Amino acid sequence: MTATTLRVSEAAALIGVSDDTIRRWADNGRLELTKAPNGRLTVDGVQLAALAQELAAEAPSTAPSTTSTRNRLTGIITKITRDTVMAQVELQAGPFRLVSLISREALDELGLEVGTVAAATVKATSVGISL
Repeated sequence: MTATTLRVSEAAALIGVSDDTIRRWADNGRLELTKAPNGRLTVDGVQLAALAQELAAEAPSTAPSTTSTRNRLTGIITKITRDTVMAQVELQAGPFRLVSLISREALDELGLEVGTVAAATVKATSVGISL
């Protein structure tokens, strides 16, 4: 399999920033942009992955230290569907939409509403990756 080369807009969407941010990072030497044969600027996928890891390491952790769950995505609640026993909560974390089913009691205790900043934690024994 060949290395992935991404357009600036694709790289920005994957990292969750604007195209201009990618270009600023290139101007500051944080990323290297290459001109493709069609004239578009591109980013090497390996280099983008390394930057994503740097950004994650720089971000302040808001995770409680008493949890073993390491996959934590902070976002904003965009939709809640309630019934008498359960609630479906939709959270937008950058380009990622996460949906969680929680008890109505937990929803009420946490005071979750549309517009609330919250975090989704994910712990799974099996996670699939696809192209």
